[in-house]
This record gives sequence, structure tokens and C-alpha cells, in this order.
Amino acid sequence: MQYFHDQGKEYSLMGWSTTVSMYGVGGLLGSVIGPKVIGRWCGRRATLLWNNVFLIISSYLIAFGPEWWWQAVGRVFVGIVAGVATAVVPTYFSEISPIEVRGAVGTMHQLGITIGILVSQALSTPSLNLFGSEEDWKWLFLVPVLCGLLEIIVLPFCPESPSYLFQTHGEASARQALVRLQSEDKAEEYLGYIQEELSAANNGGESMTIAELFQDRLLRKQLVVGITVQLMMQFSGIDAVFYYSTTVFYQADVSDPELATTCLGIINVIVTIFAVKFMDTAGRKTLLKYSWIGMLISYLVLTTSFVLKGHVALMDQVSVAATTGVIIFFAFGPGCIAWFIIAEIFPMYARDTAMAVGIFINWVANWLVAFTFPHLLEYTQPFTFLVFVSTTAFFLYFTIRFVPETKGLTVTEVAREFDHIPLNIC
Repeated sequence: MQYFHDQGKEYSLMGWSTTVSMYGVGGLLGSVIGPKVIGRWCGRRATLLWNNVFLIISSYLIAFGPEWWWQAVGRVFVGIVAGVATAVVPTYFSEISPIEVRGAVGTMHQLGITIGILVSQALSTPSLNLFGSEEDWKWLFLVPVLCGLLEIIVLPFCPESPSYLFQTHGEASARQALVRLQSEDKAEEYLGYIQEELSAANNGGESMTIAELFQDRLLRKQLVVGITVQLMMQFSGIDAVFYYSTTVFYQADVSDPELATTCLGIINVIVTIFAVKFMDTAGRKTLLKYSWIGMLISYLVLTTSFVLKGHVALMDQVSVAATTGVIIFFAFGPGCIAWFIIAEIFPMYARDTAMAVGIFINWVANWLVAFTFPHLLEYTQPFTFLVFVSTTAFFLYFTIRFVPETKGLTVTEVAREFDHIPLNIC
């Protein structure tokens, strides 16, 4: 915000929070446009290819917009890019993966996100002398354009989702894609799972509308769990921690706070790589449970360090350690699992609609946190992070009580697990 003040482009706190939160507005749009509009007619692969149109527009608006509202509109478009990707990529990964490695493949989506964050942090860190200066920052937005061009070249060589092909082009096309992705034997096994899912449908296997999804009592528990897991990601406070991390490093007298924040990005990538390894051994529920315990303790320590700062020595260093702890535990659990859990618990005929609803709510929460946290930070210090102590405690209870283990299970087997979950809903 200080940069724009120096350029004579005034931002109020409200204007700044509005501009930042426009990313969430775009995410809302993209979460619906991806699976329910473009994806309905084009499939997973073509949807991701068309998404690059929004990518190019957003990069131009943010980099070269002469007024602040150009950046706001640009953030709407880049939010659309992210919304489409977060709704379509996890579903695509889940549908092309063998069951025994589905969690690891699904986690690759979050690994890509963490690598992208790290690259952007490194390129914008002033001390690394890349694009982190006031003169060169605009060229940062050439990087996503280049990534989009790479996707346009490579993605056409990848098979379409077998589940999508089964519904739109028939069994033969789905089998052909599965043989390319896995093997002849695995193809027959996977086709059996698809037919089993469709045989359980009440609507002949046609894709559900949003109204039908909310009215279907057989999927009510899955819907509540899927939506809550999406809210877990945003209300865990991870975006707030990244928002505040550089300030924490400043207060701890770290010589290069921006570089230290980039180092957090490196930690985030490393931990996500370990999450890939353990996702299909430890299981989703186990990783979620211990992640919430770790984040809850980290937030308590972080709040205590803020309260005791000025009274007890080394509290700034404790703040740094607690901030790092939040990021590590988040990366192991909700940071990975939230993206693909809906694809694991919903049958094929409800998957796109459930993903659109879940990711839409994820982006509503993203917008809410982005819009309110600057105000929360201004008026509630040093107790700001107590909010996330309460949210992580609730999510720990919800995970233990209501989230099923999906490791190694087909969608039909997961549905049987939900029969034993004591979630009393209308």
C-alpha cells in the first residue's frame, strides 16, 4: 500500500482491503464457471486451457493498470483463474488416479500452490535483486503468462478425465483414457467403480443440479462434511498468518524480514512434499486431527508471545517459532486435504455440483478473511489470533467426530462409512 501512496495513488484502509478481497470475489465466480459452465461442455482439460484467457487478462490489468481500480478488476480476474483451477484440478487428479495413490496425487495440487507461492515470494524479495524493486515489480506478471503458455503447449497431450468421458462419450472412450493412464486391468477395475456409482444414482446418472444436491437426503452428511472441510482451510487462519508473518519478523529484529518470509515458503513446500508421502499411509483423518492439535498449540503460543512482549525476554523469537509452527501443521493437513476431499466422498453424478458448492463457500470464506483481517488486526491486538484458537479447536472436534477416513476406499465404500457417522441433520 505504501508504494501506491508514494506514486500519488491514495488508498484508504477500506479501499485497500476491498482491492485485496477482490481476489476472493473472482474465486467465487471461477468456482462456478469452472465445473458448472465451461466444464459441463468442455471437460476438465479444455476448461483448464480456456482458463488461461483469464490469466492473461489479469496479468495485464494488475501490471499496467493506470488507476487502483484496474488492480481491483485484475484481482477479480486472477481470482477467476484460481477459482477455476481449485474447482477443476483436484477433481481431475482424483479421477485419473489409482485408489491406492489417490491422496498423494491429490496433494500434488497443494504442492503446486506452495511452489507457486514460493516462486512469487522469491521473485518479489528485494534482497534477492530479481523483481522486488519499485521499478521492476510489474515484470513479475510475465511469469504467470509464461506458465499459462506452457500449459497450453503441454496439457493437450494429457488424457481427459475417464469419469467425464464415461458420462459424455461412453465406456469405450473412458477405457481408452484409463489404459493410457494406468493399465488394461486397472481400466476394467476403474470402470466397475464408475458403473457402481452410477447404479446408486436416483436420477439415472445425470449430473445433479445444486437444488437436487441440497434436496438429496442420501448425500446430506457428505455435503455438511464437504462444506465444513472447505471452511476449515480458510478459517484456520493461514492467510492471516502469511499476511502478518513479515511484521512478526520485523518485530523480532530479523535482518531481512522479506527474505525470512520467503524461507517460510520453502518450509511450506518441504512439508507439503512430506505430506504427499504420508497421505496414503497415515490417512486423511489422522493427518487432519494432528494438524489441528499442532495449529491450536501454535496459536496459543503466538498469542501468549504477543501478550508478554515487553515483559518477558525472547518473546519475539517465540512469535517466529509459533508462526512457523502454524504453517508446518497447516501444510500437513487442511492445506492438502481440503482440495480433494469432496472428490473422494461424492459419487460421480454429484461431484461437479458438490465441488462447485464447496469451492464457492471456500472462496466466500477467503473473501471474508481477506476483507476483515486488516480491521481485526487493527482493533484486537495483541489478542487477534485467539479467534483462530477457537476455530481450530472446533475443527479438531468436528474432525474427530464427523470426518470419515477415505484412504483406500471407493466412493461406495465411503458412503457406507457415512452411515455410521452420528451427524444428525434434517
